[in-house]
Amino acid sequence: MDIVVFESLYGNTAAVAAAIAAGLSADARALTTSEATRELIEEARIVVAGAPVHAMSLPTAATRESARAKPQGADHMLADLGHLSMRDWLTALPRGPRLGAAFDTRVRGPLGHGSSRAIAQTLEACGFTLLDAPRGFTVHMHTSSSAPGALLARGQLDLAREWGEHLQERAASLV
Repeated sequence: MDIVVFESLYGNTAAVAAAIAAGLSADARALTTSEATRELIEEARIVVAGAPVHAMSLPTAATRESARAKPQGADHMLADLGHLSMRDWLTALPRGPRLGAAFDTRVRGPLGHGSSRAIAQTLEACGFTLLDAPRGFTVHMHTSSSAPGALLARGQLDLAREWGEHLQERAASLV
């Protein structure tokens, strides 16, 4: 089983995770950090993990609360804080040899980096073999839409699905 685990506040990282899972395999699952239990991770062959970039790193309790105060779009969509932060999920990640990869959703520019590198470092520290370098998918800072995933730049879901296919090919070459 292949799993894509995500923290997503406005649906952008969730949409990217679903696209990556679609590229990985027909039975791959995209799961929130709260759904991705220790038991599921221990059974997984590939674990891909992703989160948005906040202040050049993984979201913290303070940046998550800040996001809650910044509704998006005309309908003022609120940030979804109903699942664990990626930071908290990573602290409970089971050790052991398995395959992994890390991604983030980020804005363009110097402040749009950090989450995927932090995730990748933790995966490696837990014994994962990374299938590729950490990957970023671009989002816009603001949108007039209140639809989940509305901040994603054009073409990012196609790139995410293609990256999932690439990860699957890399995994197959290691067997």
